[in-house]
Amino acid sequence: MKPIFFVYGFGLVLFLASCQPSSSPEADIPTNPPAIDYEGEKEAIMKVIDGESEAFWNKDFEKFASYWAHEPYIRTLGWWQAGGVTVVSGWEERSARTKAHMEESPEPNPTANKVRRENINLRIFQDVAWLTFDQYGEDTGDSLMDMPGLSRETRILEKHNGEWKIVYVGWLLEGAGEE
Repeated sequence: MKPIFFVYGFGLVLFLASCQPSSSPEADIPTNPPAIDYEGEKEAIMKVIDGESEAFWNKDFEKFASYWAHEPYIRTLGWWQAGGVTVVSGWEERSARTKAHMEESPEPNPTANKVRRENINLRIFQDVAWLTFDQYGEDTGDSLMDMPGLSRETRILEKHNGEWKIVYVGWLLEGAGEE
């Protein structure tokens, strides 16, 4: 009877020892995320915002798509007087709609990206950033893709493979004469 008790007792000791957390002092020290290079990240984010707008108005779909995360959770929510409320869910729908708009109005409109952005409010975290800004655009005559006057804009970006990508766009086009 004693050998069986010894085997069970020894097994229990081994089991309990394997359940103990690491006693390494390093295991209890939380690690801080690396410091954020705010100015460098701000520059990279604003290049994404500028580049995506330029590609949109120049009707360059491939370049436009390069600034977006191609994920089912991306969103666009906007309002303008001519079109009302626009809600787009997921990259599949976003890409299809943008391609269709670019095919319907294929002439590049480089003057449309001559916008002024003011009241920029930017928050940058390790892998997510959000910003809001007021955007003032010119009336270029492109009724399908023009955004003249004041537009209140929101962007959320995520880092994907070390690059900032857009995952949310919100806009409210107040229009001309609102400066």
